[in-house]
Order: sequence, then structure tokens, then C-alpha cells
Amino acid sequence: MHRLDTCLKSAQDFFPGGGRGVGVRPERVVVLHDFSEVLGGASHLVQVLIGQLRARGIPVTFIAGDTGTHFTREDVAFVPLGGKDLLARSRPGALALGLHNPVTLRSVREWIAMYDTPGTIYHLHGWSKVLSPSVFAALKPVARRLVLHAHDYFNACPNGGFFDYREERDCELKPLSRACLMRRCDKNSQAQKFWRVGREALRRHWQDGVSNAARMLLIHPGQARLFQQGGWPEDRLHAVRNPVTPPCQARVRAEANCGVLFLGRISREKGADLAALAAKEAGVPITFVGEGADEGALRALHPGARFLGRLDRDGVAQAMAEARVAVMPSRWSEPFGLVALEAIGSGLPVIASARALVGPEIAEAGFGLALDTADITQFAAGIAKLHADDALVRQFSEAGRAHYRDLCHGPEGWAEAVLDHYGHVLRQSWDLGAATPG
Repeated sequence: MHRLDTCLKSAQDFFPGGGRGVGVRPERVVVLHDFSEVLGGASHLVQVLIGQLRARGIPVTFIAGDTGTHFTREDVAFVPLGGKDLLARSRPGALALGLHNPVTLRSVREWIAMYDTPGTIYHLHGWSKVLSPSVFAALKPVARRLVLHAHDYFNACPNGGFFDYREERDCELKPLSRACLMRRCDKNSQAQKFWRVGREALRRHWQDGVSNAARMLLIHPGQARLFQQGGWPEDRLHAVRNPVTPPCQARVRAEANCGVLFLGRISREKGADLAALAAKEAGVPITFVGEGADEGALRALHPGARFLGRLDRDGVAQAMAEARVAVMPSRWSEPFGLVALEAIGSGLPVIASARALVGPEIAEAGFGLALDTADITQFAAGIAKLHADDALVRQFSEAGRAHYRDLCHGPEGWAEAVLDHYGHVLRQSWDLGAATPG
């Protein structure tokens, strides 16, 4: 279904002064993502972006890989492709569609042929769960106006994390090198590793190289090193920290509360089991908000834990208001940690993995602790420490509530930063087009 605005400005009207004007805005932004509903940090930010663009009067087309059942905005040209998460498909179907999704290729290619203009920006957020590398084949003609978003590392590393899930350590290998191909790093099997290698090889094939896009927006400046390790040139990597809106309107009086809160996908890579074990050892109650394939195993690991499932914004705020400390114990180097900053902004101290890019920043700013959360004894000691010291918890709580913006954007500032990058991309595209012989 297409709900398109009927009028588009001409390229001459759009590019004041021959396309070299300062502060130029796109005439349309095409947002592409696997999911049209909020299922995690990336899909949440997609919705924030769409809302901010529309608030500024910028037309948006949203091409989503799923059926779009829960997407209700009437002010957006919405194109649902009718797919579903690869994890919800049969194994043969997932293997095939994960490499090549013909619906993605055909639909995106047709949209570009029918509606593309020199002032249109294409912003691809996530493709690994539904859209597949085929989206890059479709976007190839508009690569000069293509912006990618680094919610993970799938645009460089086959397993998306620069992380060896078998040995639980960071990976320093060049993606797709011989050493990379031989490394048994996938969290499931070497066969899946080779399948993921195939997907990355296809992405590079359709992009005509590792980095044939206008630029990559990083969610933390610390990601730049890994993308450069993967072959991305420094001048195409630009950090725009995520926007954060705390769920709680008033500061959580964490010093008066008891209990650990884990928010997010219940999975091994997110460290849900580490949180359960550490809370159990510390003798402190723990609440899990979220869903995931590991929930059954976690219930067996910690029978006394409380599981609330997925909650809406008000439900999350209530869970935060009852907790003393939130935890983010991811095994891999989490590139940002939206839930951690939302908790901090609400006045809830955080214990974060020291591997997370924002972890050391949280500790340095006085918003909580950064620990080796894979060390259960150390993790449990941190939980116990915060439950024994009301003054320290209040100090962390008040500092986080007052200064969390030091580590993130607000929605409006984030949108303006993204729009500034769109302007640079459009000017570069126009200049390249003018310099290319007709």
C-alpha cells in the first residue's frame, strides 16, 4: 500500500544556488527497516526518526520488511513488504530468504524507479532479520544518497558483533579474511558462520565494495575503530549518539527501593543469565522485562526471578520506579545501550558491562558501576554494594537524572544532527552529479 504525497518539488527548487546551499533539507526521506513495530532499540529509533521528520514537515516513505499490522500513522507513505523474522521461518526458508529476498529486491527497486528524485535520501537502519542483502541490490542506483545506521556491525562483520561468541571475547580479525573464515565464532554453529559470511559477501557484491554508501551514522564514536577494521574509510563514519527519553517523569527514589531490573531481550548475548546468577548470589530479588528464547532456561536457573514480559512505556516506567539498580551485562561490546541511559535518566543507577562502549562512561560520570559482569562474584559484589549503601545510590541517582544528556541526545537534537548529515549527503551527491560528464 502506498500513501504518497502528490506533490514533489523540482530539483531546481530543492537545491538553492545550484545545489550548494547551507542547511538544505531533503524533499523526502525513505526509511527502510526490517520491522515496523518497536521490537528493540533500533526499531524504537526508527519510530522516533519518523516522528521527528514529520514534525518538521518532511515527507517520509517507510519501507518495512514485515506486514505492518501495528503501524498506524496516516501521515507516512507506508510500504509493508509482508515478510517475517527469519527466526520465525522454517530452516530452509530462513536460509534461502536470508541470502536473497526477491520481494525486497523487486519492491524497493520499483519504488525507486517510480518515485526517486535528486532530493530523496534513503536511510537504511536494519536488514539482517527480514530484508536480506537484496536491499543493497535495489539501492545500488541511489548509493550516493544512501545513509546506513550502525545499530550493530552487520555492515562489516558477518556475525554482526566483532565478537567471538564461542570464546566470549572481542574479535580483532579483518572480516572475510582467511583467519576470519576459519574462526569458529558463531553462537550457533560453523555452518551458520559460513551462511553469515555468504550474506556479508553478497552485501559487498551488491554495494560494489565494503562501503559504497554515502556515510554510516554510528551510535557511539567508539564504533569507528571496528568499522575501520572492517574496511570502512574514516571519512564515511560519523557518530550521532542515540536520543533518550526517560520513561519516568520524576526521579526514581532508588535509595528507598530494593531489587535488580533487567530490561531487554532475554538472551545469552545480552547477559540475562549473568544477571540472574549475580542477583541470586547477592541474595537480591530480580525482575526481567522483555522476551527471548532463553526465558525458559532462565526460569530454571533462577526460580525466584520475576518475569513481566514485554511492557508498554508506562509499564517500563512502573518497573523502573520499583527497582534499586538496573543492569546491562551484555557479553559483547554493546555499541550504546538505550535501556541503560533511559534508566539513568529516570534516576536509576546502572551496573553495566565494562565491555559496553558506554560502560566506562557511565562509571566516569558517576551514574553507576562498570564491571566485568561475566565474573559472577564481581557482579554480585557490585549488586550487594549498591544495596548496602543508600547514600551512594542516591548520589548515582541524582547525578544520572541531572546529567544523563552528557552521554546522549534528546529527540529534537538527534533529529537535527541526522538532518545535518542528510544535507551533507545531498550536497555531495549534487556535486558528484554535476562533475560527472552527461
